[in-house]
Parts: sequence; C-alpha cells; structure tokens
Amino acid sequence: MFLILLTVAPVQAEEDISHYIGALEKKYERLQDYSADVTVHFDLETFKAPDMQGRLYYKRPDKMKVESKKIFFFPKEGAYFNPALLKRENFEITLMEHLMLNARNAVRLRVTPRKTKMLNQGFILTIDPDRQLIREIEITQAGGREIKAVIAYGEFAGFDLPTRIQVSIDIPMPDSHPPTEYDQFVPKEKRVKGTIDLSYANYRVNSGIRDEIFQKK
Repeated sequence: MFLILLTVAPVQAEEDISHYIGALEKKYERLQDYSADVTVHFDLETFKAPDMQGRLYYKRPDKMKVESKKIFFFPKEGAYFNPALLKRENFEITLMEHLMLNARNAVRLRVTPRKTKMLNQGFILTIDPDRQLIREIEITQAGGREIKAVIAYGEFAGFDLPTRIQVSIDIPMPDSHPPTEYDQFVPKEKRVKGTIDLSYANYRVNSGIRDEIFQKK
C-alpha cells in the first residue's frame, strides 16, 4: 500500500494552498530542457510486447519526442515529466487532504484547468511539500478512463527528475464495431487493466536542445 492516511482536522478556509504549486514552479523554473534514455515495460492484460528502449527529448514549455530504432509505444498521459505545465494562474486548486506517503508528509490537491481547452480533464496531485516533489498523479476522464502515475526521483544536474514512473491504467477497451440496437443485450464493456513501467537514465539537462529535433520527419 502506498498511502497511510491520517485523521485530518477540518482545513482552514483561509489556508493558501496555491503555494504548493508555486513551490514547484520556482523549483523547476531553470529547467529548460532534458533528454534521457527510457525503457518501457508493459504488463497489460491485452497487450504483450517486449521491453522497448528509446531516447526521450523534452523542451519547455511542452515539446516532447521519443526517438527509437524500433517500433515504440509511449503513453504520454502521466509518463513523462513536464513541470512547466503547472502554473498557478491556469488552475483552480482544492486541498483534499493531508496524509503520510511512505513515511513522509504529503498533500493531495485537486487541480482543475480554468480554461477547458487547456486540458480535457482535471487531475489529482499528491505532493511531498518538504521536497517539492510530485509523487502521484491521478487522472479520471470521461468514459471511465482511469490513470495513475507513481513517480520515483533521482538528482541530475541539480534537479530532481524521474528515474521510474509506474503508470496504472483501467480504461475501456476500444469498440471495434459500430453500435446497434442489440447492444443493450451485450455484456458490459471489457476493460484494459495493468501497469506500464518507465525507467529513465543517462540524463542530459539544459543542453540546449534545438527545436528541429521535434519536427516530424
């Protein structure tokens, strides 16, 4: 179990909770780009594949690309690290609870975009406020899609960056046929469940990655 919850006293209405996101903004404001080797391991009920390796490139504010010599499947939701997306002015932030996570203080925040076109859903962050680290991301989307990412970190060039992200998914299986009037007699939709493990290594940070890398070839 990841979470050990404490009994929580009522949260004071005047508590400033935006500083949790503000601390993350400040911590990573000098992170302009990074690249890293990434290995992806799939443990899904309906998808069998060997481990995949590639090189991930990120550049602020939202450029991301993975290069690989072979076919590469990469889950973007929760699977790569982009602190530049978290700007206080872009979100409504609600404190859900204080808790202990792996024997450390943590808070859970519900984060909802002010502009719906920015993201198609809100999400929940579990943050270690003492180290200013996002430990967990939970995403619930329309249609019953549920995604949760648990993040472990190492220090590279003075920044805490992921060494492992474990993404748990529980999503509806895509429908391969158009709906018919007989669908009411068909058993409820099957779901795809399992985990995707991503390991990161050999970081290069603030190396001046060129925009050309992200152009489609």
